[in-house]
Amino acid sequence: MIKDAMYYDSYKEDRDLILEYNQTSLADVNLVNIIGIGIDNCTRQQAVVKVLRMIEDGGVHHVMALNPYKLHRLTTNNDLNLIASKADLKLAVGAGLPWAAKFLGRPLKERIHFMSFLMDLIRIAEIKELTIFMVGAKPEIIEQAYANIKKSFPKIRIVGRHGGYFNKERAASVIEAMRKSEAQIIFIGLGFPKEDKWIAEIKNQFKNTVFIGIGGSIDIISGQKRKAPAYFMENGLDWFYRIITRPWRYTRLLRLLLFYVQVLWQRLRK
Repeated sequence: MIKDAMYYDSYKEDRDLILEYNQTSLADVNLVNIIGIGIDNCTRQQAVVKVLRMIEDGGVHHVMALNPYKLHRLTTNNDLNLIASKADLKLAVGAGLPWAAKFLGRPLKERIHFMSFLMDLIRIAEIKELTIFMVGAKPEIIEQAYANIKKSFPKIRIVGRHGGYFNKERAASVIEAMRKSEAQIIFIGLGFPKEDKWIAEIKNQFKNTVFIGIGGSIDIISGQKRKAPAYFMENGLDWFYRIITRPWRYTRLLRLLLFYVQVLWQRLRK
């Protein structure tokens, strides 16, 4: 059963978003190398602007949200590493990344809280009448997420949605629905690394789309899953909250430890 729904609004709702984003410069956005992976060193506002520029420029783009666990996975899998190297925007959403970047002498401007980035993007999409397609979660969950988004952003143009549980045969019809929708932004919430592999596999079938891997965000928007409490978020302990609330994921702790070993090794090699 779906829990009480959670509604989200952009923190910029009462401000002139169009003016703010038009005045945002990307000149100082660069890459920071963390264990061999280039992370975009940008603010949340710059990240939104980069997505808007991708839409304006046309073509197909891939946005990845990265954390220490994912970075370690990328370094141990050549196929995933190649996918990441071709991604157009790699966001530092994990709590350990600002620490790692600072430790390596290349501090990040900020850690990007992904749900806030997502809500900012949805808000500006409503204002600019951009089209969105969503894939992920169970059918009833994505329907609740859709309803919650429409309640907070009544004019948003969500031109299609589909649950995230489908076989290869069904995948073909999902891809066709996405293509026919001509959505400018497609949110894929299949979990890492499945969503990024799928984006890499199908993106050549599209012409003008920004694919964004959103993990379990649809569950959060629907109210089915809660974000970490403010204390954990503010102190970079949201990963710990996820471990204690979902103890079956404890094996991820090993990859987190290995990530920090890799960061230490990178610094020692300098």
